[in-house]
Amino acid sequence: MKALFKVIKEGVYASYQDSGRPGYRKFGMPVAGPMDKYAFQMGNKIVSNSPNSLALELFLGGLSLEVLDTHKLVISGADLEATLDGNPVELWKSFLVIKGQILSFNSPSKGSIAYIIPQGGFFADEVMNSSSAYPRADIGYVLKPNMILYGRDTSYTNKRSRLIPSLIPTYENDVTVNVWGSPHVVLFETSSIDTFFNSIYTYKAGNRMGYYLDGPELKFVSKGDILSEATQFGTIQITNNGQPVVLMADAHTVGGYATMGKIADEDLWKISQLRSGGKIRFQWRE
Repeated sequence: MKALFKVIKEGVYASYQDSGRPGYRKFGMPVAGPMDKYAFQMGNKIVSNSPNSLALELFLGGLSLEVLDTHKLVISGADLEATLDGNPVELWKSFLVIKGQILSFNSPSKGSIAYIIPQGGFFADEVMNSSSAYPRADIGYVLKPNMILYGRDTSYTNKRSRLIPSLIPTYENDVTVNVWGSPHVVLFETSSIDTFFNSIYTYKAGNRMGYYLDGPELKFVSKGDILSEATQFGTIQITNNGQPVVLMADAHTVGGYATMGKIADEDLWKISQLRSGGKIRFQWRE
């Protein structure tokens, strides 16, 4: 391995993420992994990495890194106004960084989450076959000032590669997502089911565990508490105040709130990339 970056400013929130820890939920361990799997996977493909290569996931910008060794990398996902020595960096296209340069991210222009992926991936200790950070269990690494970020000591070339424009997603702050229905819908008043699927909800606040939404209050036939059962990335819980919470990549493994459904996997990136104030519409998955 080799030292690639020194953290000058840690940004809003940045952590190491690979494809996560599938297979350990039965022991109470969340999968973790990337919030936007498409951006993560395509970024790794651009620099010819293995699909599970470790990336740096950054929310909303504010990060500043000093380059410690020349290397090739790519930035995929949201436009967080990345610059190299003050010059704009093109997303979804590989480029070289040279020792002594400063890679910085300002604020979100489109979307909210970007991935910084060096050729060969970052290097960090593994726990349960993954280097994904899960701070609630004190696992993995969340960036702090002066931290040294290591990469794999792989060869690289000056050859550039990029994602073709037709495959680059457009990040909107007003999205419609498909939902697989939950057996718990019988716990809601019929009018509330109609309300949920015919209203606009606003992303109020959240983190890698869950996004809190605000909109018309949903009412239960009697109560919304259930015996705890399995949850996953994309589960839509309805809390006792009648508002939805969408569980995200660090979702706990079980929950005791009634659920309206689960967002289809192919639409999870749309939710993940929302910024505060973003609008969401839900529709039944046929």
